[in-house]
Amino acid sequence: MKRNFRKQWIITPDELPFVIRRCPKCGKKTEYKNSGKFRVNANGRLIDVWLIYRCGKCETSWNMAIWERAEAGHLDEKEYEGFLKNDPYLAAIYGSDRDLFAKNKAEAANTRTEYHILEVVTPLPCMDDHAIEVEVRVPAGFDLRVDLFLVRQLSVSRSRIKKWCEEGLIASGSGVLSPKSRVKDGMLLQIRTEAFKTKALRESHESDFIPCKVKRCVKY
Repeated sequence: MKRNFRKQWIITPDELPFVIRRCPKCGKKTEYKNSGKFRVNANGRLIDVWLIYRCGKCETSWNMAIWERAEAGHLDEKEYEGFLKNDPYLAAIYGSDRDLFAKNKAEAANTRTEYHILEVVTPLPCMDDHAIEVEVRVPAGFDLRVDLFLVRQLSVSRSRIKKWCEEGLIASGSGVLSPKSRVKDGMLLQIRTEAFKTKALRESHESDFIPCKVKRCVKY
């Protein structure tokens, strides 16, 4: 029997997430947009790195601290070069970090943008040979209902997703999955292969598991 390996679905917004913080010029909390640019300051062997945001109403800038007074040797050389070149991947990673937002006294705004999915095939075997396992990674501020998310990902109807959940064909961890629940970062979904009863459905999801707008498959 062919061995199934756990996958990751990494939700990637088409627009970098906003954060909410008090704007000194507006005098109230506003949404700040991620500019995708970094500010780097080197003073001897001490380095500061900030991600630059701008108020959506008045364009006032705010620098979110990533590194402050860090020893140069503590920074990954490749990542440091990325900061200097305004690497969009780093801007997306640090611009989705809930802990970093909290440390900077900001909060993630609910994301209203479209998104695409990066699928990663991990080296971890599925615990059940008759189930597909998917770990879902969600950036800060992204709010999605499970049923609507799976309708898009599996290209089936909402009623079918509900039926599969009721029959236990889709579970989360060791618990029953409610179709009305929210998608959580790190959520592990187990989808029983018998859910795809017809040959066409089964072959479709075995060969190309993500029928979404942007399809990429990466292996570790």
